[in-house]
Order: sequence, then structure tokens, then C-alpha cells
Amino acid sequence: MSTWTLEAIRALGVRTDLPTLGKIFGVSRTRAYQMAHTGEWEQAGIRIVPLGSKYIVAVQSILNVLGHGDSEPGTGNGTHGNSQARSAGTRQTT
Repeated sequence: MSTWTLEAIRALGVRTDLPTLGKIFGVSRTRAYQMAHTGEWEQAGIRIVPLGSKYIVAVQSILNVLGHGDSEPGTGNGTHGNSQARSAGTRQTT
């Protein structure tokens, strides 16, 4: 999938995996795992739960980082794609 809409992210359910998280934010699979290992995803506000040799990603935390954490499923215009997701990953918190 080349463009991730809010609806597509919500359709992932409660959790997803690191390769999918990487695709949403436009980073490679390898880089997504590096970021999980170093804690960069958590610093950006993405909740990563290690489970054995796998990582589980909380989809709600992705929506929160993108600024759509409190909106109900099915709302919004669904036009947000990779470019907004990439910029959200570099947003600084105050």
C-alpha cells in the first residue's frame, strides 16, 4: 500500500507489526527494527511492546502521533497519506 489513510490505519485493528509501522511512516523494515531497538519509536510516541522475538505496535499510538487519536473510526476525510505520516515522525514535543 503506497498511501496510508486514517481508515486504512484504523482497519489494522488494535495492533500491527514493525514492517507495517515502517511502511506507514516511510521507513524500511530494517530501519523500523533499528528504531524499535534504540527506542526511537517510543520517543516519537509510538507504543512498541516486545513479545519474544517480535514487536507488537499499538495502532492507537500511531493515530495519536498523527493527531487523530481521539477521533472516532469512520470520521475524517481520509486524505492523509505517507507525506503527513513522515512529517509526524519528526514532530518535536514540548
